[in-house]
Amino acid sequence: MLKIAQISDSHISMDQQYPEFFKAKDQLQRVLEEICRGDYDLIIHTGDVSFPDASEEAYLWVRDELDKTGLPYLITPGNHDDPVLLSGIFNLKDRAPRVILTGAVASKGQSLLFLDSSSERLSIKQASWLKREIESQKDQLILFQHHPPCLCGINVMDTKYPYRTPDFFQKTIADTGRKMLVFAGHYHTEKEVRPDDNLQVYLCPPPIGSISPVADNFETVDTRSAWREIRVENQKMIDTRCHYIE
Repeated sequence: MLKIAQISDSHISMDQQYPEFFKAKDQLQRVLEEICRGDYDLIIHTGDVSFPDASEEAYLWVRDELDKTGLPYLITPGNHDDPVLLSGIFNLKDRAPRVILTGAVASKGQSLLFLDSSSERLSIKQASWLKREIESQKDQLILFQHHPPCLCGINVMDTKYPYRTPDFFQKTIADTGRKMLVFAGHYHTEKEVRPDDNLQVYLCPPPIGSISPVADNFETVDTRSAWREIRVENQKMIDTRCHYIE
């Protein structure tokens, strides 16, 4: 069995203009400590590693914290990340790549797909790669990207910060005739969404707390730190759930 800990939207800030995010370091550390107690095989960070913009200092700090866990980990960038800088910090010459922009990675026999959604769009090149990859895959399709490829009923995110090409993404998958599970972040809350018959989307709540689904602005209503657990066995997801730290 493959047991994954998904974290997202850690929003590590080194900028004193954003003091509310200074505690994000402690929140991420607490989540990683709990993950280390949970017998996980792999950590996947689905982006927005730093905030408000890409930061070499923040990336180095997160790299050190992830390395301390002793667990393998993978990262795909979010809209607050710089994919080039992120890759330069995490993808070292003596290690397998840890930042996956667009690609597939095998872990314990299970193929995991990754798309870079830092541009908030599915590009034609990414769509072509995705179709080819799906055609070659016999396992259940499991994809990680920062943005959910659909609206999710969270007011501020749907109206102000949505994925820009949901119809193109959904048509790309529908054209293959396959079903896909998508694990995303970005929306700062736990939710499951089924935009059509081909897609099941799971949102991961962040370490920094969850936001209101109805507020017009970014309003934290649950301060608990969180992550998502995903268990895969015999090339199929058998369970997923979110964990919260009081």
